[in-house]
Amino acid sequence: MKTKAKIIIAAVLAIAISIGSIAIYKHITGPKEESIPLETTLEDAAELTTQKMIISDVFRSTKGEIPLINKNRFLVQYKTTVTAGLDVQKAVIKETDDKIQISIPHCTVNEDSIKIKSSDLKIYDTNFAIMSIDKEAVMELVAEAEKKAKEKAGSDEYGFLENADKNAKKVIKGMFENVSNGKEVIVSFQN
Repeated sequence: MKTKAKIIIAAVLAIAISIGSIAIYKHITGPKEESIPLETTLEDAAELTTQKMIISDVFRSTKGEIPLINKNRFLVQYKTTVTAGLDVQKAVIKETDDKIQISIPHCTVNEDSIKIKSSDLKIYDTNFAIMSIDKEAVMELVAEAEKKAKEKAGSDEYGFLENADKNAKKVIKGMFENVSNGKEVIVSFQN
């Protein structure tokens, strides 16, 4: 009985020493927190977002292939949020004794806001069965979906940029009326 206990204790000690040795080795050879380069960039933002639109759309794609079926025509559904606004640094302000005139640029689609993740895509064959495709084709589909979202946001169909302009005038006027001391505030667009 004593020899079995000694063998068990020896085995437990060997396992504990092995695990401890591996942990010490990983600690010594692993990257130190100080050695991982961290970058923080602080930039002045001068953009005023005045409109947001959520786009959910389906389009027919011919990018890539579906494995095993070797099919390159399928439907792609995506969803994304797009914003529009203006660069307030481009505003021109003229003040007289009785009024404040502010000339602002027209709003544009913020291309950085159009970010579609592969998880935001659903791919269907023409029989509406969910399919999976290779990673390279997914990247092409994400780029194609982002392009389509930008086109939709920039089109006159939804009045997205027109509404962004209306909201920009309203916001800028409201900001200046609060500090105008009774002067008339006039907001117009630059040509």
